[in-house]
Amino acid sequence: MTRRPVVLVTGAGGEIGHGLIHEIAARGTFDIVALDLRPLDPSVASRCAAVRVGDILDHHLLERVRAEFEISVIFHLAAMLSTRAEFVPETAHAVNVQGTLNLLQLAVEEGRELGRPVKFLFPSSLAVYGLPDAGTKRAAGKIGEEAWLAPITIYGCSKLHCE
Repeated sequence: MTRRPVVLVTGAGGEIGHGLIHEIAARGTFDIVALDLRPLDPSVASRCAAVRVGDILDHHLLERVRAEFEISVIFHLAAMLSTRAEFVPETAHAVNVQGTLNLLQLAVEEGRELGRPVKFLFPSSLAVYGLPDAGTKRAAGKIGEEAWLAPITIYGCSKLHCE
C-alpha cells in the first residue's frame, strides 16, 4: 500500500491551527492530516485529507498515522496552555514535553524511512520570556532571543525546555 504524502498539523483545533489549515489548503501544495483532542469544526475538517482525534502522548495513534500517511512536514501546535497547566503541572509537562519528544521521534523514524529529513515546525511563545509586567517589558525595549529566559508559567517552562 502506498502511503499518501501529507503535512501533519497537531493542535489543529486551536486558533493558529485553524488559520494554518486554511492557508495550507488554499495553497493546494499539500494534503493535510489534522490531529487534535477534540473533533474539528466542520469548516476546518473539510479542508483536511484526514482528521484524527487523539492525544500526542498516544504512541499507537502516532504510529497508525505514520503507517497510513507519508509525513513530509510536522507543524507541532499541540500544547496544554498556561490557564489549565498551572492546575495540573505534571500533566502539562507530559503533554508539552513528552508529547513534543514523541513527535520528534515520529519525525526521525519517518525521515529514516523516507531517506530525507522531515521538516518539524515548532513555534515559540512569548511565555518563554520572564518579563514580569508591562512596565518591565516597555523598559527592556527590543530584547534578544537569549534574554529574559526565565518563564513564570508551567507552559512557558515546558516550551523553553523543548526549544
